[in-house]
Amino acid sequence: MLTSIQYNIRLSRNGYVDRHGQRLVVVELYQPGQRRTLNTRIHVSPADFHGGRIQPSHPDHDLLNRQLRRIIRRLMELEDEMLDARQEPTPQRVADAYRHHQTRSATIAEWAQAVIAPSGRKRVTKDCYHTLCRSLELFQPRLCIRDINHDILVRFQDWMRNERHLCDNTISLRLKALRCLVSEAIKRDILRPDEDPFRHIRIPEIKARREHLTEQELQVLESAVLPNSHLCHVRDAFLFCCYTGLRWSDFRRLTSANLQSPTLLVLRQQKTGQPLHIPLDTLWNGRPLLLIQRYNTLDRLAAIGSNTRCNRALRHIAHLAGLSKHLHWHLARHTCGTLLNQRGLRMQEIQYILGHQRQSTTERHYAETLYSQVLHSLQQAFP
Repeated sequence: MLTSIQYNIRLSRNGYVDRHGQRLVVVELYQPGQRRTLNTRIHVSPADFHGGRIQPSHPDHDLLNRQLRRIIRRLMELEDEMLDARQEPTPQRVADAYRHHQTRSATIAEWAQAVIAPSGRKRVTKDCYHTLCRSLELFQPRLCIRDINHDILVRFQDWMRNERHLCDNTISLRLKALRCLVSEAIKRDILRPDEDPFRHIRIPEIKARREHLTEQELQVLESAVLPNSHLCHVRDAFLFCCYTGLRWSDFRRLTSANLQSPTLLVLRQQKTGQPLHIPLDTLWNGRPLLLIQRYNTLDRLAAIGSNTRCNRALRHIAHLAGLSKHLHWHLARHTCGTLLNQRGLRMQEIQYILGHQRQSTTERHYAETLYSQVLHSLQQAFP
């Protein structure tokens, strides 16, 4: 039979007194054989504390005693939640649930703060979770983890589409972020697997339109007359990525130290950690080397400013060059993979140059098979 946890309010046993002569008030969670303390962040003078209460000699005694009672009440609620979920409430488990919001009654914002903030996710990914929390707060304030069910998800999806007028890609992104938060709650035994609301929800997968530049369009871009040096610099850096297949994050970190020899570019990718070895003198007959020589060093070529500013400049460059396609930096990576595929490289070789961990990623995103290739193969098969 489970023994209920006893909650006692006392001063910290370490005896530390701050410069104002005050000591920390803690809540002690006790069960036979187990004892944990919880920091209340309340400091009082030892003369103002007696019998588990702050005495009237303290000017804010009533307010602080109410705060302590709220903490005790919250801890007892967490203990009852664990009993309802058929979990054994221990002092350690109840204290952790209070500190880290690992409870069914935690709001989505509290849960995201507890799970996402200390994780190793990138800043951009964390921003997506913060955006999700703001959307949910507008949709239904103080929504808790235990409240997420099939009906909530359907109504949230309709609200984003009909009231917020969000596109399908954005809706899919936010539903995936919410699914991740629910999965984290299941992993930590806060929700049972049979309570997963996403079991019967199909998140729409939107296939993005993946364009690339042809070799003729690259030549048009190379020969375009641009009005200032900044646009020329952005154009040359973009062409360098078209020829080498580098991501923006990897290109911006390039220095002369990445040139292991005058013609071999060696780096480790920031996203995957995979090493890359790119022969600059062989790819596209040495065009990447000519771009480096134009700026004397690789450092100067890679120093072009922010991604947003460069993408804005690329749109202006496309207009000046007479190209109808929407230029953005990642288009360079798609261009490299697709043109290498047209040149007849095997998929494993394109995967090596682009630095993908899985060949399926190369096939699905970066090496598009064009009608001209199929027609050429058919003509070879049926002369």
